[in-house]
Amino acid sequence: MKLNANNTYIYLLILCFLSLSCAINSEQGKLQLKDGQRSLLTYNAGYTSSPFPDKPFYGRSGYIHPLYSPSGKTITAEFPKSHPHQHALMFAWTSAVIEGRKVDFWNSHKKQGRVEHVETISASADKILVKLQYIDLTAGKETPVINETWEITRIPHEELNIFDLKSTQSCISQTPVKIGKYHYGGMCIRANDTWVNKVDISTDQGLNRQAANNSRPKWIAMSGLIDGAICGVAAIGHPSNFRSPQPIRVHPKKPYFCFAPMILGDFEIKKDQAYISTFRIVTFDGKLNEEQLNTVYKNFASKY
Repeated sequence: MKLNANNTYIYLLILCFLSLSCAINSEQGKLQLKDGQRSLLTYNAGYTSSPFPDKPFYGRSGYIHPLYSPSGKTITAEFPKSHPHQHALMFAWTSAVIEGRKVDFWNSHKKQGRVEHVETISASADKILVKLQYIDLTAGKETPVINETWEITRIPHEELNIFDLKSTQSCISQTPVKIGKYHYGGMCIRANDTWVNKVDISTDQGLNRQAANNSRPKWIAMSGLIDGAICGVAAIGHPSNFRSPQPIRVHPKKPYFCFAPMILGDFEIKKDQAYISTFRIVTFDGKLNEEQLNTVYKNFASKY
């Protein structure tokens, strides 16, 4: 077919539409990002019920799962058997204190607090912008205390799956939300159950699993076998983050880590001062290429 100016314009519009539809899928409350033909992630805007009928409190919305390797392997676990409150890639505070009451938003079986998706602000081929809320369940009625936005941005790369996650939290309670000193909480990645007791942990400081716990790395990576092949995920904290480089919690047996600034002591999220934290998430196939990851870190550190 010979293209003139009019049908060339229409042809380009069709290509753009097809590209967008491949990158974003909002069916059943799921928002997906791709890098070309590679799936990066699915953000769960819709509520996912607990797989345990007698324990409905494990249900959740507002988290990322699956997180894919470049070859399409599912790296994360949505409701891991031993810790079903750990939902793949999530953000939750463990040791919050609100008007003198202890509120645990992480351990949902305590029924003290809940984190949930409340609004999809925008979604495109390059970026997902959503709103979440922290709900206090200890005040006699369900009370929102923190508004949070997630800005999830695709970072194109020839070999790696990369995206940035920027979290902005704003206090909406009458008093500041105090985050008490604790050994875990914050931004967490929980990996596939096949990595239980079989995961390799490494950091930019050359630390292994045991030594990495409570350390303050620029990046942390975990990897292992899925379907007979090595793959992994790395997380990088931005230098502008609060208490950067933030301490990390690395579980001694389970395949998970989190960035936990409260390890260093109490702090507050106040009404007039947003709590902003930005992370770059990288997944890979094969053994970790530390030189490649260091380059990704340098590019990330200079971006914001």
